[in-house]
Amino acid sequence: MNTVNRQLVTIIAESVIEQKLIDDVKECGAKGYSVGHVRGEGQTGGRALDITGSSIRLETVVTEAVADRILATLGEKYFDRYAVVAWVTPVVVARPNRF
Repeated sequence: MNTVNRQLVTIIAESVIEQKLIDDVKECGAKGYSVGHVRGEGQTGGRALDITGSSIRLETVVTEAVADRILATLGEKYFDRYAVVAWVTPVVVARPNRF
């Protein structure tokens, strides 16, 4: 089977910015994404009263160049303004033309 190395970008963010994140991730070159609602606790603690809705996890599998663009965009537009965290995980995918 033909496989290639790609990057899984995972973003956890406030749901209020979901559509903005989707638009920016696609603008950076992602061909697709998945979004789900999540809850949890981090450095600032749990969110007992979430007026803006639950948090989201947005994931996309992309090339390294696209992953770099996504992280740069997050740094420029989101990290200082919203509750957003992100990480990149190396993955091996089949059907490389989809990513």
